Amino acid sequence: MKLLTFGGVSVEGVTFRREKPLLLLAYLCLEGPQPRRRLASLFWPDAANPMNSLAQNLIRLRPLTGAVLEHGSRVEALIPSDTQAFRDHCRAARPADALTLYHGAFLDGLTADLNPDLEEWLLDTRETLAREARAAHLSLAEHHHARADHPAAHTHAERAYHTPGAPPCDPEDLQHLWQILGHTDHPLILTLRRDASDLGLALPAPTPPLPTSPLIGRTAELAALTTLPPGQIAWISGPPGIGKTALLSALAHHGWRVLPARGGPPLATLAPLSAHPLGSAADVLNLLRDTRLKLALDDWEDMDDITRAALTLAARQHPGATIAITARQPPALPTHHHLPLHSLTEHDLQGHPGAHAATGGHPTLLASYLNGTPPDRTLDAHLTLLGPDHRRLFLALAAQDAPNLAATRAALNFTPAILAATLDTLTCEGLTTPGGTLRASTPARQLLDAHPLDTALTHLHLARHHPTDTAWPHWLAARDLWEDHDHAPCAAAAHWHADQQMKSGHPVKAARTLEVAPQTDAVNLLRGWAQLRTGNATAAQRIVDDTHPAPPHRPRPWQILAAACALKLGHLNVLRELLDTLDHTGAPPEARTVHLRGMLALREARDAEARTLFRQAGLRFRSEGLPGDAVIAESLVAMLNVRQGQSVHAAFRDVLHASRPFPRERVHVLTNYVYSLTATHAPDTDVNAAYEETVTLAEQTNDLEGGAAAWNTWGVHAHLARDYEQAAHRYRRALHLVEGTGNLRLHGLIQSNLSELTDDHAQLAATLDLLSGAGHDTLSQTIQNNILR
Repeated sequence: MKLLTFGGVSVEGVTFRREKPLLLLAYLCLEGPQPRRRLASLFWPDAANPMNSLAQNLIRLRPLTGAVLEHGSRVEALIPSDTQAFRDHCRAARPADALTLYHGAFLDGLTADLNPDLEEWLLDTRETLAREARAAHLSLAEHHHARADHPAAHTHAERAYHTPGAPPCDPEDLQHLWQILGHTDHPLILTLRRDASDLGLALPAPTPPLPTSPLIGRTAELAALTTLPPGQIAWISGPPGIGKTALLSALAHHGWRVLPARGGPPLATLAPLSAHPLGSAADVLNLLRDTRLKLALDDWEDMDDITRAALTLAARQHPGATIAITARQPPALPTHHHLPLHSLTEHDLQGHPGAHAATGGHPTLLASYLNGTPPDRTLDAHLTLLGPDHRRLFLALAAQDAPNLAATRAALNFTPAILAATLDTLTCEGLTTPGGTLRASTPARQLLDAHPLDTALTHLHLARHHPTDTAWPHWLAARDLWEDHDHAPCAAAAHWHADQQMKSGHPVKAARTLEVAPQTDAVNLLRGWAQLRTGNATAAQRIVDDTHPAPPHRPRPWQILAAACALKLGHLNVLRELLDTLDHTGAPPEARTVHLRGMLALREARDAEARTLFRQAGLRFRSEGLPGDAVIAESLVAMLNVRQGQSVHAAFRDVLHASRPFPRERVHVLTNYVYSLTATHAPDTDVNAAYEETVTLAEQTNDLEGGAAAWNTWGVHAHLARDYEQAAHRYRRALHLVEGTGNLRLHGLIQSNLSELTDDHAQLAATLDLLSGAGHDTLSQTIQNNILR
């Protein structure tokens, strides 16, 4: 049994139509226990005996067993009523439950005659309850508006305006309705404009609803929040744009009440929870005692101080409600759980191929990507909104593989304070880490590509302030903007970069680096060595002749390079002369000079002397910080040890292991290794596996000369095994690779092998003449002796 007062007055499940007794019962339900005399004077002031009239109406209520309790001079209602339940739901921030009870105005249609005081109470109560119903509709309208559930938002907004029993909307309610409907063509728009005009109210710009998209990722975080027990408080942290609001929006689908932070009057953020104005922290505590309430509050930092203080007090008193709060920094209130949000991972985005690569997992950029908007455009617009300093810093960081904040500050002419403040903003926006690393590198690079002139200028400023060991990529990107005073530091940076490429076994890359650098003497010298290491001795010799055309006046480093070119080109007489000249200078021999003397001794079949020189060269190379060159010298020692009777595996074991970090040098080590295997008639399985590795590695490192040498010796192996078809194929592969390298000795050796195989005596004779003319008399004679045998 329940007293029903909205849209009329009756008792649920009972046929009882007497209006005055039911009005009395409704009054007692709302106002609580009352003195008999007050009830009598309020309801029957004009009766001859008001107390008797009260007694008669209480008797009429007795069929409603247990509805009224009379004790002495006081009367109390015990029957539950819809008004009490309505207000309980409103106080507990359950607007949807409250509105299921509000079927019309309070005591609507009442026909009983009422005295002025009782009529005033009725009208005031009717209006108060209607205002609470309107507030509930507005709360639900804002809730659905935030979730972009337009039909539901518009329905509640319209019902709020037309709430039965409510007075015309006050200015605050009109503004709330305008924020929800103002961007639409809803029929109520004209009415709202008219009402605002009558009140002299300027309506603000409406807030368009945010587009919705399904929550991507955050599965673990969502599960953690939805399983929080009553009374628990969770803090969700992360920079702006990282997805905190989206996560809270997802909670709305799990029965949570989601409220964004509001400025303005105190406790404005929590106002939608109550149909009554919140006046103190005590009112907040009453709301948060409800264990059924699940409350998500977005943005602790934007709440007013009184709201934060009230929430802190509630948290310390262990509220019944479950609460989740987003905050960039730890909130002042005690929390039970902390859920930090980061950029989405590739696993989170596995259902969206290409999304992680395009956005770096940044939720703001991801939303644009999934909506078909290029992420770099979204990023560009966001940076423009932040301001020119933020844009310049972001682009400067995007232009660097590893951010150098000191160089960046100098390049942008920022003070330390400006750099710190600007970087802090970018970090808070979720675009960078505190150290300057970008969180979304792909759209950042696309943004750089879209503004080539600005990007080149950024690289130029960075190049001028980066240290030598990291400046070259920036000099290269700003090549068209170099000025005369840039040439010296640019050349130094290119030299350092190319030298590192040489040491890591990539002379082709080093040669390309040096070709575009300012052509200083140091750059040209290293470029010559790079060309030589690629097997292009002709190009290296051309660099020597162009830079220092007069041999007697060449500096010592250039004489060493010229000697190395003479070796590769097969000019042994020239090599001998150059080495003698170097010895007469009185300077201690460099590792390179010792190695060249070893090669000359090897070419002239002076194996013992060559082995000693290669050992010395290996030690000197290591002392000079050139371990890659050292392993080549050590592999030649191993090869000569095999000729002296040592087993191939024992001789090469250490150097094969030592060469692994140096892919290009390893090609030469493997070539000497497989040559020794072939010479000692090792099993074909071992030999072929070693050759496969050698030619593959040569191709991977673009080592033409090393590859040619490997294919040639592999051809010799097939030749000796009488597999002439394979031998011819491998010789021809070797010839194809050696062409253009300028290595006459290797070219002649390969050609002589092929000529011998094909019985091309004319070609063989021409090849032997070529070798002899280039100073390779010993090799030429060796080939003739082998043929005669």
